[in-house]
Amino acid sequence: MAELWTDFTDAIISGIDAGAKPGDKITLRELLTDPAKFAKEPDIQNKIKNMKEASDGYVDQRIKEMSSAEKALEDSVAKADTLSAQLGQSISVKAMQNKVPMIKPVAVDRDLTREERILINAIDTNVNALIDKLVSNSTMVADFSTSYKNYRIGEWLFSGPKNYVLSVYLERNELLLMQGSRAEIDALLDAAANFVRGL
Repeated sequence: MAELWTDFTDAIISGIDAGAKPGDKITLRELLTDPAKFAKEPDIQNKIKNMKEASDGYVDQRIKEMSSAEKALEDSVAKADTLSAQLGQSISVKAMQNKVPMIKPVAVDRDLTREERILINAIDTNVNALIDKLVSNSTMVADFSTSYKNYRIGEWLFSGPKNYVLSVYLERNELLLMQGSRAEIDALLDAAANFVRGL
């Protein structure tokens, strides 16, 4: 189901549906796959609200079981934050020196399949040389850094004849994936509720 949501979220949806009450006529997967099919169901908005509560409860329970993942995540994002600050400073200075505009956009319409993505976990002279090259060949630099709690996770788009994205590597962590899936499912349920309301 990667075309509708991420593979990790697909596994979470299966877990939520496995714990559904036997009398439930609509599964989370069915609703998210085809909300129009259920638009005329009696009390559909309330059913969607209940699904959201069940989904959040399932994710909360899974997160409680992940104390080791939480410690590993804190260590990983702390390292990413330090590296992001160093990279951000370096990119900002080099953009200013090269008179390349540096922006923090809300969004950019991008063709992700045509971008070169570079993940790094340390800064050295070669990374600094790469930043020089990327900035000097760019028409703009867009800062797409995100945050987790008080930590920054750096990501920059260097736009030019070919787009490059430089990202701080963050180790795969099930807790972070779980929180991402919660946000993804909540957004999908909100979209389903809005869609049904509009019919």
